[in-house]
Amino acid sequence: MVRLSVSTKKFLSHPIGEEKHSLIEHLLVKHLLVVAKRSENIFSQTKFPNKKIAFYSGLLHDIGKLNPYYQILFNEKENSSIVLSEIEEKYEQMHSPLSAWAADKLLSKDLELDYNTISKILILIYGHHTKIRNSLGSFSESQKIKNSKADMIPNLKEFYSQVSAISEFANLNWTRCVDRFQMPIDFQIELNTNETIFDDFLEMLVAFSCLLQADRGSFSEFEDVKFDLVIDTSSQKKDSKLAKIRTNFQNQILANFDNNEPIKIIHAPTGIGKTKVFLDLVSRYKNDITIERIFYFSPLLALTDDFEKKLEESIPNKDELEQVLTYNHIFAGSIEEKKKFEDGKRELTGWSFPIESFNKKFVVTTTQRLLMTLYSNKQRENLKLASFRNSILIIDEVQLIPKFILANLKEFLLKLNHYMGTRTILVSATIPHEISDIKKVEVNKAIIKDYLNMTKKTIEVTENLDLNEIKVNRTLIMANTRKKSANLFYKIKTIHKDTNLLYLSTGIRKKDRKNILDEIANSDNFVLISTQVVEAGVDVSFTNIYREIAPLDSIIQVMGRLNREGKEPNANLVVYEYDGNNRPYSELEFNESLKRIKTINNSLKLYEVLSDYYKTITSRNKKNANLVKELEDHIKNMDFDKVWDFVNRHVFLDDEKDTVFVPDFEQWDEVKYALMKRLPKESYKKYGLLTASLPSGAQLRDDYFDSELLEKNILLPKKERLNEIYDEKLGLDKWLVTN
Repeated sequence: MVRLSVSTKKFLSHPIGEEKHSLIEHLLVKHLLVVAKRSENIFSQTKFPNKKIAFYSGLLHDIGKLNPYYQILFNEKENSSIVLSEIEEKYEQMHSPLSAWAADKLLSKDLELDYNTISKILILIYGHHTKIRNSLGSFSESQKIKNSKADMIPNLKEFYSQVSAISEFANLNWTRCVDRFQMPIDFQIELNTNETIFDDFLEMLVAFSCLLQADRGSFSEFEDVKFDLVIDTSSQKKDSKLAKIRTNFQNQILANFDNNEPIKIIHAPTGIGKTKVFLDLVSRYKNDITIERIFYFSPLLALTDDFEKKLEESIPNKDELEQVLTYNHIFAGSIEEKKKFEDGKRELTGWSFPIESFNKKFVVTTTQRLLMTLYSNKQRENLKLASFRNSILIIDEVQLIPKFILANLKEFLLKLNHYMGTRTILVSATIPHEISDIKKVEVNKAIIKDYLNMTKKTIEVTENLDLNEIKVNRTLIMANTRKKSANLFYKIKTIHKDTNLLYLSTGIRKKDRKNILDEIANSDNFVLISTQVVEAGVDVSFTNIYREIAPLDSIIQVMGRLNREGKEPNANLVVYEYDGNNRPYSELEFNESLKRIKTINNSLKLYEVLSDYYKTITSRNKKNANLVKELEDHIKNMDFDKVWDFVNRHVFLDDEKDTVFVPDFEQWDEVKYALMKRLPKESYKKYGLLTASLPSGAQLRDDYFDSELLEKNILLPKKERLNEIYDEKLGLDKWLVTN
């Protein structure tokens, strides 16, 4: 071993002036040991066999902070700005690659580590402040990097003198590290995968998540959670003619649901009371010592809002609501905090480890967040993945997930069950062919048949929608694009001048969308013109619906907004053709649906043909088959970047160009000031309810927007142009009207 003298120099992991805990918490050796043990502890709660990946990535992740850049700066209590200027001239502000390079020399087969395991550890260390990769090669070294490496040698020697008696550090190869550290950085490593898709890929993602949770949470009290919330759904019972049949359905689900199945599907026709079923099911798990968290995912914020409301009503002990986390791009915090925030009685809090790591007993979030957590190569999302261990995942309206990714997602969920004890409940009124082989919770067919008969609708197909003849009585007219919807609104307005016309799309700011949905829930004699924003997940019942031709499953979803309580014996869905354009749907799905819908005259027959429709489009959709293979290949190659790029491009596509802040006139100055001063993420959360999306077809000149914020790529209409840009009825979609 290297002969080193004992030193009393304090090596720090963070600046001495940071207000965290005591000085000892800032000591590098203390930080490394805490992160290593915590990372290993979390990883040990999974069935991945190689715990050393998590331990050694935690033990050495910050060893690169022996770079003099950090040690000089961290130990400086005063004049830090002067010191910073001096050290920036000589040293490089960089530690993760240096940590990985040191680890490359410190780790060896003597620690019973094979080459592939060491490669995984180095990749985790290298990426813990950026992202993980499937390979590491050479590294371009500036003179400042060379200076940092050269002057790290004495620090490495002194650090070893302080830790030589600590068993976790003693067996590392310090001699080789000191002798070879100044060599040009050149890893030349690439991850090897086994033949089974997902295993190594998921192992790396989970190990990375454990490292991130251990590191980011190292200055917090790490609390182990256990789902034990008391849930009482008696408040969710509705008095209606459908109450008995809903109760029968719910009782069948509860009686036949196997808590231990890795994945189950609940086939729940729209409006049959699935939320109560969810809550009754998860209530069982409060006595299951293996379950730590419950997650609820939905594709729509309107649906999560509705679920949060019903969940709040079902938790008698309001103190327990602090353990219910609501998390989306607008707000992250408890339900109580969200209500205060929306009422303007609470400011956003800063970054919170329990929130960002999903370390709560019940988490209500979006399907988009689920996919980002599983597939994204972003730290903020991957931080959450380890919290899926020993959890129940409820994925609502699963049919809205693009079909080409469903089979891949199913396999992912099976691996989560195998390695992490995760159990999944998929829920939908329509079951895509890609997941039709998953076992369904058995329900007596007579119950479903009776329910569908009691909520039966007639279906009429027409080539041209006669706007003069539309019925006005809780009426919904839905088109496939914002441009079509906006132009329909304009035409109907000129024909039905005395009718209460309403409009909904993502071009309407979120605050107004919520108000409109509240209004129509308690109103009669209106016509709502909309895009697909009310297709699923909105607890509103219409008397008449006119829907532009779309894939059959989309038609079934909107049909679920019609005659929800079985009160309308003449409930009618009119499916109309507009211009023959299949956008935003695939041409195959559009044409196959058009062919079938012309032979259907009621909702019962529509349900009957759905299975064959799904099977046909799956077998004939060569594009989807190619996409499935492309994603699998990226996963087999452990190419984390390409996996995320693929999902981001093909799953999260929409027609929205930009987000626009649309404050009320009297709020404008406050919003402008905040947007100039705040970080973008904070601004989008604080004023998220005031945002709407600008469609790609809108032609607005730059001089419509505040120039100072435009330089920051933030869109805020000039104060004097607010009413000009944002229409009271059509919002930003006024710019799509061509008449």
